[in-house]
Amino acid sequence: MEGFRRNLADGLVLRCVRDEQDIEAYAAFNTAEIGAVQGSTCAHLLRHHPDVRPDYFLLVEDTRSGEIVSTTCLIPWRCQYENVVLDVAMLEMVVTHPDYRKRGLVRAQVERFHETVAANRFDLAIIEGIPYYYRQYGYAYALDHWGSDSLPAWRVPAPVQDRSPEHRLRQATPADIDMLSRAHRDAAVGLQLHTLRGADYWRYLLEAAGYPVRVLEHTATGEPVGYIVTTRRADHGVHIIEHGIMRQDVALDVLTALRAEGAAEIGLGWPRESALVQLGRGLGSMPEYSDQWLVRPCDVPVFLMKIAPVLEGRLQRAGCGKVRTDIVLNLFRQAYVLHLEAGALTCVEPVGFVDASMGADGGDLCIPPDAFVRLVMGYRGLDELRDAWPDIVVKPRSRYLLDALFPRVPSYVWMPYLDAGPSVWPH
Repeated sequence: MEGFRRNLADGLVLRCVRDEQDIEAYAAFNTAEIGAVQGSTCAHLLRHHPDVRPDYFLLVEDTRSGEIVSTTCLIPWRCQYENVVLDVAMLEMVVTHPDYRKRGLVRAQVERFHETVAANRFDLAIIEGIPYYYRQYGYAYALDHWGSDSLPAWRVPAPVQDRSPEHRLRQATPADIDMLSRAHRDAAVGLQLHTLRGADYWRYLLEAAGYPVRVLEHTATGEPVGYIVTTRRADHGVHIIEHGIMRQDVALDVLTALRAEGAAEIGLGWPRESALVQLGRGLGSMPEYSDQWLVRPCDVPVFLMKIAPVLEGRLQRAGCGKVRTDIVLNLFRQAYVLHLEAGALTCVEPVGFVDASMGADGGDLCIPPDAFVRLVMGYRGLDELRDAWPDIVVKPRSRYLLDALFPRVPSYVWMPYLDAGPSVWPH
């Protein structure tokens, strides 16, 4: 398979992974530059991930030596935005050999990444990465990333003496996949945006990626009641990076079991609204510093039309189910008209530049593009955004509609694709 190929300067070629030899070389390069865990992750993604394709993995080759000198890749996700399923492309494995930096190799690969995203009609692109750097490619911080609370283990109540625990932990197996799928789905109830995982994805996590999943089951009956994913912390504690626990009594048994295992500090991974985190806060946990995902809508009109059922449902609930109007959304360099007919979003029309200077009618909402990403993701409301972006202008007559369309809502996305091992997961 030849696949994509593009000549760059100085004997460098940008191309996709073609065969098993490329997989080995791609993994070896990432091992040499980042570490063995990243190298094995690359190999497992390419060989076992249910939705990865070789042409999603890019490399820059120096044709004079035959060596790989830079890589990136696209990892496909499926997310749910209320009742709409979104196709999300994650930009990852952004690595360049030190001798080849500052030659625009990452930029060339990001351009190809965005071409692939457009050709395959992904709805969003997402990345975790270097602070500020990816803003130059149109990304904006818009979702919590690796958020967690910290709970000293001594705050967990000691178990009652001479009383066996009602629940116990054990390692997950492929036989648990159906339960894990249900528990993950149930844990996302109430979140506007969250990741979706089918049985094939769970199988990849358990059998190929070594994702450290433990099942909580009823001691007497063996009935599973949820799961946790844990990793070690640098402070001799444990970090629950993901969980499917819906009841606080079950959550308390989880914390009790981890305390009994000798954890000094327990990290409670978000979402904040979960039973586990709410129990932790009742026991005295404190939020830890967390960063944010960088998000880029691939095409604003297409994205808004994709989530039109969500927007229309919000209008109905706000008593605007029969509204007929046009809303001018002005991102300063590019404006769009949202046509509403009887509460339905019928069209999002690009209208180019609309003057928003002093004295000009710039539209119903004038908002910088990165602030708009935070708004449409439900990460912040308009009042909160204006504190950081005072250039946001809202027409008073349109404020109620805009608040109805774009409220602040809880969201959280989990990103488990790495191999398990020491120092893999963020602390």
